[in-house]
Amino acid sequence: MIDFVEAIKTSFQLDKKYRDAEAKGYHPIDRKLYNQFNRFRPNGPKPIFCYLPFNSLTFSFGGQVFVCSYNRDVQLGKYPENTIDEIWNGAEAKKLREHMLHNDLDYGCRHCKYFFDKGKFTNLRPLVFDKYYKNMDAEFPQVFEFEISNECNLECQMCHGEVSSSIRKNRDKLPPLPMHYDDAFVTQLEKYIPTLKEAKFYGGEPFLIPLYYKIWDKVKELNPNLDLFVITNGTHWNSKIEKLINELNFDVAISIDAFDKEKVERIRKNVVYEKLMDNIKRFSEICNRKGKHLSLSFTVQKDNWEQMPLIINLCNEVNAYIYVSYLERPVRFALTDSTKEELQKVRAYMEQFSFSKMTQKERHNAKCFEDFKHYLDTYIENADVKKYHDYEFNRHLLLSEELEKKQQLHELQPTSFAEVSKWINENYEADKSLSEKLPKEIMLRQLTTLLNSYTEEEQNLLHAFIRQGSFEPFLMSIKNSSLEELKQSGRTALEEYRKHNAVSV
Repeated sequence: MIDFVEAIKTSFQLDKKYRDAEAKGYHPIDRKLYNQFNRFRPNGPKPIFCYLPFNSLTFSFGGQVFVCSYNRDVQLGKYPENTIDEIWNGAEAKKLREHMLHNDLDYGCRHCKYFFDKGKFTNLRPLVFDKYYKNMDAEFPQVFEFEISNECNLECQMCHGEVSSSIRKNRDKLPPLPMHYDDAFVTQLEKYIPTLKEAKFYGGEPFLIPLYYKIWDKVKELNPNLDLFVITNGTHWNSKIEKLINELNFDVAISIDAFDKEKVERIRKNVVYEKLMDNIKRFSEICNRKGKHLSLSFTVQKDNWEQMPLIINLCNEVNAYIYVSYLERPVRFALTDSTKEELQKVRAYMEQFSFSKMTQKERHNAKCFEDFKHYLDTYIENADVKKYHDYEFNRHLLLSEELEKKQQLHELQPTSFAEVSKWINENYEADKSLSEKLPKEIMLRQLTTLLNSYTEEEQNLLHAFIRQGSFEPFLMSIKNSSLEELKQSGRTALEEYRKHNAVSV
């Protein structure tokens, strides 16, 4: 449901948000694309790209805790060395939130930045968390995601031993990964389960992980109406699983990377096709009866792309959403590793298909199909488009930029208004078109009014901040901002200076 008040606020806030981000040395995502993304958001425009850092924790295999299963470059903490409280309130969590407040995805959020830059918005994870946009200062997480064990019976061709115990044993010839989570972890969860809004369970294969059943028992005891989500490989069905899905509040996703028997059994090694199809129908029957969502998760690869239309037809048949993942690693399986000519053939093949749009789920599935074609067009039309590996997280570079920014603040020298006036005159003389954007006399009058609200010492520092930047963004800031907004920007700049100056002392 769209919050129209929030949408109106967003339209007024974004200019200031982008100015503040750039003034503080952050790298906000492309503004034009962000406007497109905001129009795409089902719940309406929002001033922040992603609300996960303010609402979610992901507990991963080795005890590492992240904000999201896609951002594994920024570790918030580790169990059992850190408690959940320490992780939620820790320095890394705060730093990631600070970057997201400025719509800067450079702090480990390369996965979403990659797809955002391509204009491929469907299935971006932030969309799922837009409903939590009001919970910016939540004392406890609203969502827990669990991927605490790699226990799995499948050996999918594109998977690896960290995620599948069978691959680790049979393909990698390595001993099992140690289990970092225990009953004490479940006991810690008791504090949070009553106030959780969602809990999500990944694998390995969730229905093979014993500790999950203990967590589900706690959910049944402490918060039986909690929204749950599980993504399964669909190979397991028994009375215990049936009871769970019936009694608790589960949405279910089933991984399926082909519709043809030969292909699905080859890609998802150890799958029995007939059993998988039977189980899809079983999950579908319960989800439809309870009004819960069923999704079929399809991972696009070099050797299964032609299966997408078949999977969409299956989704429409069992009343399920399609969830499309775009495989980028290992590169040898990635569709984007194809030549332009090969991608053109894929694109031409897709033109023969169209899908019903009678129901909301069918419209979603048709939209995902169109989104896939747009994704192909991006690579066909632009040979220089960045690949996934181009978005590698470079913590050293980021830290170097932060140190450079701090150094600039430490070295900032108070400047007179005369020097600023000279700078303004030089720019207007050099570019006559600036007067059409904002006459120099109005610029100087507004700037003088602004500066008069500060002490003489603060004015001289602000003069230095002004001279440190580029002229045209400064001019447009004066033109488009209210006096109060400009005052707030000045106060923010002074606070940054005092903070870093205090550190240097």
